[in-house]
Amino acid sequence: MNAKWLLALPTALLAGGILLVACGGGSGNSEPHRHGNETWEVEASLSKMPSFLSNYSGRTNHLYSIVGKYEDIMKSVKCYCGCMNYEDDPHASLFRCYVADQSEDSVTWTDHSGTCGICTEELLKIEEWSKQGKTPEQIQQLIEDNFNPNA
Repeated sequence: MNAKWLLALPTALLAGGILLVACGGGSGNSEPHRHGNETWEVEASLSKMPSFLSNYSGRTNHLYSIVGKYEDIMKSVKCYCGCMNYEDDPHASLFRCYVADQSEDSVTWTDHSGTCGICTEELLKIEEWSKQGKTPEQIQQLIEDNFNPNA
């Protein structure tokens, strides 16, 4: 009986290590990988852009580059492209349309907004209204007024 456990332990450790690496665990950057309908890529911070952006326009690259600047506002507004109604992975805010996960030492970027006109338009408006001096509260209301189909 003990021999079975001795064989099972290294196998379990190896499988766990492979799973950790495959799921983006550990330190360092990861290659872009598919997660459902999205491409995800782990980077060190919001200032380190994902390599998948090379497939997108300058406008999209610009929007990803300002996510860190408008992070708080993005987390406080909904995205009205329908992603908040996803069954498996609902987006809680506009921020989730750009960042799938965030920790102290990494950011998992998603390309969701790169293919979604509503996500990009919302962030463009956040940038525009911020430059006009609108408060975060005013911007939240403007997003509701301009993008919520039920408003």
